[in-house]
Amino acid sequence: MIEKHAGQQQLVCDCGFSQRRTYAGDEFDVMIADAKDDGWKIQKVSGEWTHTCPACAEPKRGGLL
Repeated sequence: MIEKHAGQQQLVCDCGFSQRRTYAGDEFDVMIADAKDDGWKIQKVSGEWTHTCPACAEPKRGGLL
């Protein structure tokens, strides 16, 4: 999701992890580019945009350690 506060915006994953910085309203494209560079997965699912942090986007590994 995108959280907005006091003219700033930031991506937040469903797990609660936030992007490392905030962006002005006119920096949407920069925010998305930075997120993708940082490993965030941004995609449209069932007509809604999802923003998934790198930890949640990483495939889960099963099996014994």
